[in-house]
Amino acid sequence: MKLFKVATSSLILIFSLNIYSQSTESTTFPAEIWYCEINEGFTMEDVRDVSMGVKKFSEENGMKGTQYLTTTFMGSMNQKGFELMTAWPSFEVMGKGFDDFFTAGAGNEVFARWGEVTSCDKRELVIIERTWSIN
Repeated sequence: MKLFKVATSSLILIFSLNIYSQSTESTTFPAEIWYCEINEGFTMEDVRDVSMGVKKFSEENGMKGTQYLTTTFMGSMNQKGFELMTAWPSFEVMGKGFDDFFTAGAGNEVFARWGEVTSCDKRELVIIERTWSIN
């Protein structure tokens, strides 16, 4: 787990140094996507509760961001499968969040619960591009 924290923080630092900070009005922003299944004995409500733990962490640390849960409703169905995407307005905000949550340990309790509730076989850091929005 410590190696994961160090590797994650290092990756974010590299991104932060090489990519300029973006405003909240930008059409591109960084995100993290976890590809997971709900563990036996848990429900999507448990996943939502973990998400609310991340929200509480974000509020307590003055961080902006958002989370989305996606599930399949057509095609290859997996009733336990889902994706969790967390998005931030800039690499600077994402990097601070990773540093506080993982490296400094502020998210240890929430992340431990995440490990109880889910099994994730893939995690990606991506750039999301908004090509249009109708308000």
